[in-house]
Amino acid sequence: MKKKYRVKVNRIGIVFIGITVFFGVAAVNTSNNLLYLIVSSMLSFMLTSGLLSLYNLRGLTLKLIPPAEVYAGRYETFRLIVENGKIFPSFLISFPSKLKRETLPVIFKRAETTVDLYFESRGFYESVRLTVATTFPVGLFERYYVEDVPLNLVVFPALSPAELKVYDHRDTKRSGESLFSLTKGYDEVHSIREYKGEPVKLIHWKASAKTGSLYVKDTYSQEKSPVVLSLELVDGNTEEKISKLSYLVVKLIREGYPVGLKIGENFIKPATGEIHKRKLLTTLALFK
Repeated sequence: MKKKYRVKVNRIGIVFIGITVFFGVAAVNTSNNLLYLIVSSMLSFMLTSGLLSLYNLRGLTLKLIPPAEVYAGRYETFRLIVENGKIFPSFLISFPSKLKRETLPVIFKRAETTVDLYFESRGFYESVRLTVATTFPVGLFERYYVEDVPLNLVVFPALSPAELKVYDHRDTKRSGESLFSLTKGYDEVHSIREYKGEPVKLIHWKASAKTGSLYVKDTYSQEKSPVVLSLELVDGNTEEKISKLSYLVVKLIREGYPVGLKIGENFIKPATGEIHKRKLLTTLALFK
């Protein structure tokens, strides 16, 4: 898509234009050749400044790298990689937002910074809009454009505090899932399985050394039983329920509970670990 470049006059630019107009009126009224020369020079300076700022913005390619988890309703910090395809470097490239304005002083071939992005709602985002601006070379004008940067990101629901007072894990029993949780408790191991983001203390080092892949141990514990979350366990409208369930997913897994989810036609068996947590949050984020 062709970029649409726009221009905003800065305060110093307004002063410069005012002075140019003043000298222009004076030149017409007095027919003074020196004033004509001054006005011509000032107009040429503005034209040159505009062409340099336009060239300064051309040839830039943007790439966003998101954090591991992005939640709706709050600002998240993304890595921004900027590549310059021009022969000459770009100067004073800024990325303004409502929260702050990040500026790269110079970009030769590649530079990196961070930007804070805000997502209003949960769901899948193919791209996100970024404003790219510059005041180069002298700050009279700010030239900018808006670009849709590819993202392909699932934004998790906003987290709304909630308490889980009553829960039922009968669905877990019917699915044949063990009620043993993977939290601190007895050290007796009843099985081992492939590593899926569990705490390091659960890694079965002997089995991992023999196979060359990481395995974790399932230990018996009488402290925490699996929790199967569903929309019926919280109150509010659909969006409020999803936000509360997301909060409970984060809270319960952090506390060591194996957490499952039953929502719509989806049923995810209880488990622990960061990877499983993101799987639950992704299901909630994409629920319609």
